Amino acid sequence: MPKHTSSNRDPESKTFTFTAGKPYNRSSPHSHHDCSASQPPSLHCPKCEKPCRRRQELGRHLLKFHLPCSVHCPYASCPWRGDRKEDLKKHLINQGCGPLNPKREQYEIYEKNAILYWILDRGEPVETVEKYVVGVVEERAMEVGKVKEWDEPWGYEWKTTRRLRNE
Repeated sequence: MPKHTSSNRDPESKTFTFTAGKPYNRSSPHSHHDCSASQPPSLHCPKCEKPCRRRQELGRHLLKFHLPCSVHCPYASCPWRGDRKEDLKKHLINQGCGPLNPKREQYEIYEKNAILYWILDRGEPVETVEKYVVGVVEERAMEVGKVKEWDEPWGYEWKTTRRLRNE
């Protein structure tokens, strides 16, 4: 594949010619560098109507603001919970709870992709899914011996506060 470096540039035009010989038009919707930032959001949160540009962004929003924490520190004495595997890794590094590479079944509270599928693809109401997930969190707390540590199934006090405000 040829290297895409500009060999001929007209400063007044939006068109560049690359070494491959094909013109590149910045305003073309099919150009490689066309950024979605210029496009209006096409997705909205089904609960709070927050606009999102991409499905991944909407999924992260739902997990952060409308669903209980989906991951936890797998080590017995630690009550930490969060929304992303990356946050768990930071927690393990900063707190030194145990080895840095636990298996997914050790740290996952519920299968977040399945839950997001129910909301985004099947159109299940967020409120219905929230109730189901809270039950799953309570069951998982019993499985991993953290019932006392997880007395608040949402994971963070601010999550509970935000959830109650949005009801």
